[in-house]
Parts: sequence; C-alpha cells; structure tokens
Amino acid sequence: MKKLIAGALALAMALGLAACGTTSGSSQPASTGSSAAQSSAEPVVITAMIQQSRNFDGLQAMIQKLEEEENIIIDAQIVPDDEALNLIQMQLNSGEAPNIIDYNVPAIYDIVDPAQYFADMTGEEWTQKLLIPDNVVNSKDGKIYGFPFLSVPGTHGFIYNKDVFEAAGVTEEPATWQELLDACEKIKATGVTPIYMPRDSWVPQVLMTDNFAKILGADGCQDFADKVMRNEIKWTDVPEFAQVIDTYLDLYKKGYVNDNFASAVYDDAIAAVADGSAAMHFNGDFFAASVLQANPDANIGMFAVSMTDGVDVVTENMSSAGFVANKNSENLDTVKKVFNLWATPEYANLYFEDRPAFPAFEGVDGGPVPSNLENIYETYIQPGKAIPEFNYYVMDLNALYESTLYVYYVDAPARGNMDGAAILAQFQTDFEQFMKDQGAEGF
Repeated sequence: MKKLIAGALALAMALGLAACGTTSGSSQPASTGSSAAQSSAEPVVITAMIQQSRNFDGLQAMIQKLEEEENIIIDAQIVPDDEALNLIQMQLNSGEAPNIIDYNVPAIYDIVDPAQYFADMTGEEWTQKLLIPDNVVNSKDGKIYGFPFLSVPGTHGFIYNKDVFEAAGVTEEPATWQELLDACEKIKATGVTPIYMPRDSWVPQVLMTDNFAKILGADGCQDFADKVMRNEIKWTDVPEFAQVIDTYLDLYKKGYVNDNFASAVYDDAIAAVADGSAAMHFNGDFFAASVLQANPDANIGMFAVSMTDGVDVVTENMSSAGFVANKNSENLDTVKKVFNLWATPEYANLYFEDRPAFPAFEGVDGGPVPSNLENIYETYIQPGKAIPEFNYYVMDLNALYESTLYVYYVDAPARGNMDGAAILAQFQTDFEQFMKDQGAEGF
C-alpha cells in the first residue's frame, strides 16, 4: 500500500508538471459550433450549485464561453462553503438538485451514494483524456461519477505573507513547531494576526488531517483505519490524536488566531493574508492562488512544518475540485457535452489562466509551477517525501466527519470547555452509532 501510494503521488506530480508545460496548440481545438442556427435557437439552461470559494474567475470564463459559443447557459447558485454539503444532501433527497454540483471528487462518493444520485460518466469522451483516471474512480464499483479539474489537488502547508514576516523580524521559514510559535509571538507583537482561521468547518480540520498523517505515518494510518473500521481500536486509544488537537487549540489560547474566528469566513482569510492584516493560513496550496488573485502584488510563500519533531514529510489532499451530475437531470446530454468541452485545452486553459496548478487532462496548460510551490516541490515532492492526508485512509467516514468532528474543531475554541481527549470521546460515541446505523460488522 505504501509503495502504491508513493508511486501514485510521484506519477501525479510528474504528469501534472508535464501538463503545466504543455501549450494548447498541441491539441486540436474543439468545435465551437457557433453557427447562425445555434445563435438563433433558444439557449439550453443548466442549473448548477457552486461553492463560494470556488467560483473562480477561470470557471466564470469557461461558463461565459459556453454561453457565447454553444448557447448553453449555466444558471449558478453560489452557496457559502459551510452550507454546501447540507444543501446538496437536502436537494438530492427532495429530488430538486441542480443539474451539476460542485464538490471534491472523489470525496463526494463517500458522502453521497454516487450510484443512486449521480450520472455514470464511465466511458465518456472526456474520461479518455484524464492523466490519472484512478483519481476519480469510485472504489466500490469502479465507475467514474465526477469531473475533476486537477491531477494533483493540493499540498498542505502554511501559506504566508513574506512582507509581514519580514516586518516582524522573522527572517527564515519555521522548520519546527516551536519555531512557528516563536514567529507567531513576534508577529503578534507587531499587532498583526499571526494565523487566520475562519468558521468554515472544512478549514480547521486540514491542520488535523495533515498532522494525524504525519504523526502516524502512512503505514500507521492504514493500520489504524483497518482496525477502527473493524472495531478493534477506538479513536480514544491513540493519544497522539488528542495531542494534535490540543496543539491546535493552544494556538487560540495563545492569541495567535484572529479574534473573530467564530464568525469569519474563508474569503476573509484570503483577504487578510492578501492585504497583510494576517501573516499566514494553513491549507492546500490552492489557497496561495486565491491570495494572489485577490492581490497580484502580494509577496507569498509557503512552508511545511509538523507538530511532531523529526517528521519531515508533506501531506497531499487526494480529492480535486470538480463537478458531479444529477443522474435525473433532463439536460444530462447537454451536461455531458459541457464536460467534454471543459476537458479540452480551449476551455480548461481558462481555468488555470490566473491560478497555475496541475491539470487533470492531457494537453492542458496549467501554467508555470507557482513560485510559492518551488520550495515545497524541491524539498518534499521531488525526493518522494509526500504522503496522503489522514482522511484518505478513512474516506468512508467523510459524511460523519462533516457533521460531527469538523464541527467540534470549530466550536471547541469558542466554548473553551473541550480539549482533545473530550473531542475524541464525543466523536467515538458518534462513530459507534454511525457504524451501528450502517450495519457494520463488529458493531
């Protein structure tokens, strides 16, 4: 398993980098079909749900191109990130879901039954262009239900404003957790927020899924996942988990996190690092692209650090931003046409124009390797020191995480009455009930 994961990560990065250097001129552009007959016909309208943090300019450009050249209008409902999952589940259950839905692929497969709700895209034209098809295959039935944008979704680390660091006298990127705390103390003394955290429940958990993986290692994560799903071990049996959560909570206690963390949203984090009112934020490297989009002149860097001394790896998010299609959509043929178009360089290049990254499809120009990623790439990716995040090993629990554990991470700093051990004890109860409800063997 360890060799398989390492190989997949290496291949993903190699192919992604190769795609970054590929120009759209190497492929035949898709037919736009912008004939007089089309322009005079009634437009086809596709409904969509898109998370606010992912309504990128590049995606909007793709949507505009569809309308201008294909007479296809995307009627998008833009929703706050922290409300997206509840809205998705509610609308799917009520039979009122939009034609396409923005979420992480393949993570969505473990939250919502794809065979029941999403259109099977296996064998569609665009799937033949995927650099790494296994990234979006459903492990339970071997089918593809989701359309991805990225081949290497995201490397985790602290994205920081170099000018803020310099003004506070922090001249080197922290290499240990203690050095990170020392940097926070210096930054706090200048009146700037050291670390920005929003209330969006998916954001704080990134720090935990990163450090759970680092503290156990790839083999340890797999061993724990196998045992916990058979009820051979409890979440409370691993003291390292509580240690990671307590270290996270200490950031709030020390005053290193923004005071408005209970009300701030993800876009506020982007704006704060972009304008220098906050020094850094922990997330996937895609956050840096959002910061630079908000302020192209921002001097942004990225570094990886572990809560545990002696651990020298980075973790990867194994799910890509993308779309799934409502299997009951009356416009399913048009949706498939849209996905086929979006997989071509003519469209996909627009997605990466202002946000360089590693495309999911052959022939797409993902732009140059972002400067903030160069150090991460040379230090960790190239030498093979990258492992999947912890969530990757227990993906069947994504739905449970979203409604319980992730919420506890957000609520605990505000309430101040739960430490790591208490959070895990509560989650163990949730977990056992969830597994019983699923009819899992051993529970």
